[in-house]
Amino acid sequence: MSLTSEFEDSPPANDAMLVQLVRGYLGRRRFGGSSRISISSCRFVVTLHGSVPSREEVLAVENAVSRVPGVRGVENRLRVRAVPARS
Repeated sequence: MSLTSEFEDSPPANDAMLVQLVRGYLGRRRFGGSSRISISSCRFVVTLHGSVPSREEVLAVENAVSRVPGVRGVENRLRVRAVPARS
């Protein structure tokens, strides 16, 4: 399924709608840390806070969000989740 076929034809009308769209998109992508990602938007620039399992996922989430229609920019404040030391 292509990215454009997942979204309605018109971009979101406001930041609250954009946040819902991004949240739903990330949920469908099943990123490992999506439940630990907080999403906000101001003037259609999405800010991501939280933690994910790896550096690769930090970049993958940012890339995915930047492709959502209506997103004008992404401020990525995601961190890699610390892994407890094994004893």
